[in-house]
Order: sequence, then structure tokens, then C-alpha cells
Amino acid sequence: METPLETLNAKIFAEHLHSKFSTQLGGARIELALATVEERELSPRVESFALVFDGPLAPRLPQQIYRLEHEKLGNFSIFLTAVSADEKGFSYESVFNRMKKK
Repeated sequence: METPLETLNAKIFAEHLHSKFSTQLGGARIELALATVEERELSPRVESFALVFDGPLAPRLPQQIYRLEHEKLGNFSIFLTAVSADEKGFSYESVFNRMKKK
């Protein structure tokens, strides 16, 4: 069962910092770790935050939508893009900008 993205926010993700998320690429299972959760104040009416995941050096995930699996948060799909790399691996970002619920 897919977890609706609107039920996940920065506070919920922050409770799972450094935990493992997994996805698939060409049949291979890839593990990612949630490295940072950054809340942004754009407007009182807009909820904005960014997640950064650390992944392995290989394979590099192309920019696209991935279905992530997490033992507590369930399964959900988000857009990931590589934002940096070092000798340990790649970092991937997902940005959320959405209207706050009244």
C-alpha cells in the first residue's frame, strides 16, 4: 500500500534522520540514508522542505521519480536528483513545495 505523500512532512521525516530507505534500479536494490531535512520559509501559506539522501558511489541514480521503501514510513514515490558526490558516494535531493492545509 502506497503512503500518501500529503501525510509526510518535514517533522515526520526528521524523526527518521539517518535511517535507511531503499529503491530499485534495473533490478538492483539500492540503499539510501536520510542525511538531512531542511525546512524553508517561503510563505506562510506554503510548506517547503528539502530532503537529502546519501547513496552509494555506484550505481548513480539518474534524475527521476523513485519508489522508496521504509520500514516505518511505508512506500512512497518521490523525485530524486543528484546534487553532489564525493569518494563515499552520491547525495540526492528531493524538494517539496505545497500549499499548507487549512
